[in-house]
Parts: sequence; structure tokens; C-alpha cells
Amino acid sequence: MRFLVTSIQTVPPPPEAALGLFDALSAWAKAHKEQGKLEQIWSFAGLQGGGGIANVATLEELDALMAGFPLAPFSHTEVYPLVDLEPSLEQVKQAIRAMMPPS
Repeated sequence: MRFLVTSIQTVPPPPEAALGLFDALSAWAKAHKEQGKLEQIWSFAGLQGGGGIANVATLEELDALMAGFPLAPFSHTEVYPLVDLEPSLEQVKQAIRAMMPPS
């Protein structure tokens, strides 16, 4: 299961904790990329935030992954499930056809 995860800073971390938090974020990202749980991870240019693509087997695994996100207390995080485009479009078209009167 793949998810788009975005996170934007809502409050700055305390200056005395910031360097440690960013080191922890770097280690968290590296560990989960090596495990294949994060396919991609990036920062947003000009913003205090970023995102990535999580690839996990269960929602519980996603929850555990995000529970360890070091900047969570200082961020607004959103998670969106991802599906492949073509099957999704086919499902939408099928639903539209089902609502149309017979021809």
C-alpha cells in the first residue's frame, strides 16, 4: 500500500532541540528508505516541510512509521492513499455508466 505523506511545520522546534531533531529526522529517513518503507522523501523548496511516498503492507505499519516521525509535534501531517491511475479511471467510468439511463 502506497501513501503520499506531506508535513508542514506549524511551530518551530525550540532552538536548543532543533539540531538534534534534524539529526533524528535524517536517521529516521535513512533507516526507512533502507528498509523500503519510504520510496522517496524530499523537502519543499522555500518551506519548512516536505513529503514522501510511504510503501507499507498495513495501516498499522504506516501508523508505526509515522509514530516515529521526529518532527511530528511541530508539524501538520497529512496522509493520502495512492492508487494507480488507469484502474482508478476505469472504476470511475464504470460508476458513471451505472448511473446513466440505458440507451
